[in-house]
Amino acid sequence: MSNNTDKQSKKPLRLLLINLAAMVAVVVAAVFITFKWIDNYTEHGVAIVVPDITGLQEKEAISELAKHKLVGIAEDHVYIKGVPYGEITAQRPAANAKVKHGRKVYLTVSSGNHPMIAIPDIADNSSLRQAESRLRAAGFKLAPNDTIAGDLEWVYGIRYDGRELQSGELVPEGAELTLVIGGGNNFNSHTLGEPIVEEGWLD
Repeated sequence: MSNNTDKQSKKPLRLLLINLAAMVAVVVAAVFITFKWIDNYTEHGVAIVVPDITGLQEKEAISELAKHKLVGIAEDHVYIKGVPYGEITAQRPAANAKVKHGRKVYLTVSSGNHPMIAIPDIADNSSLRQAESRLRAAGFKLAPNDTIAGDLEWVYGIRYDGRELQSGELVPEGAELTLVIGGGNNFNSHTLGEPIVEEGWLD
């Protein structure tokens, strides 16, 4: 009678242990599957080498990055003399850096435009020599001067593309400017710089 009682008392204990073991196995399996999924999702340990895309056009660079499962983003546009419009001049991260797939690569793109420079305060404030020196130092080119009646070689204005410029006005670097200068007291604009011949002078 006692043996049957012992067996009956041990039976629930055995079932409890089996259930606990099953629960532990389920938890372990769930943890393993979760970490495996996370590892695959983040591609842990898988590195992509960033290609060198400097020198490529913006569209070509973005396409090349996409082939490597990377995302190209034009972050900044800069002017660099001699570099064509749309060309990649720098990248971040740099070439050969190891990153995860889907990483954004920020691009610096050539604007291709000349920087704008302010016209110095020259008009009616400088001699021809001073004006030429300041404008050339600022990176401008000089066309033949326009001469008007006025003090000899005194600068009365600056013209660009057929219009008068004001001090401080922005003009592309390297623009060709025309100085409007005085031709002297005897200058007549209708004679294109020829001196006025007074009546009776040849008599």
